[in-house]
Amino acid sequence: MRILSTTGLLALSLLLLVPAQGLVAQAPDAPPPGSRLGVGFQSSWPAYGVSGVYDVSDRITAQAVVGAFGSLSTLSGRGLYRFQIEEKYSTYGFGTVGVWRHSFRGLGSSLNETSPGVGGGAGVELDWRRILDASGNGSGFPPLFSSIDLGFVAASFDNYNFSGLVFGAGLHYRF
Repeated sequence: MRILSTTGLLALSLLLLVPAQGLVAQAPDAPPPGSRLGVGFQSSWPAYGVSGVYDVSDRITAQAVVGAFGSLSTLSGRGLYRFQIEEKYSTYGFGTVGVWRHSFRGLGSSLNETSPGVGGGAGVELDWRRILDASGNGSGFPPLFSSIDLGFVAASFDNYNFSGLVFGAGLHYRF
């Protein structure tokens, strides 16, 4: 219950920071971000791994993250809302939910635990094509986008509870 109340408080704080959609201007020459599909890698513990993104609209992006590296495997989803859309970057808020499985084998014993988890935060997505192309039309570099975010996540295993502030990063190729 403590996890849900903390996450609810974080979500309410983010909503208070979101400017009204009509007050946020889109850069006139920015490419429309809607209807784009991308693949890459996302890490925002405990959601990390191979990632797929789909822009549902100009403002909303759905993201799936699947990770099976080491002793922690994850299946999670993230929803991103763009607060501000500029030519070379956009700022966003996100929420994440998922299922995490921790496996440990050592000293003649093994431990397997599965836990749901939630989180939220805010970040910035950079359009490297627009940033690095000196001509300004975006044609000289592949459509790579990176994200950097800061958030709060919570997952509660029987023998290990994790909740706290996390840094996240991702790199995606967009079609």
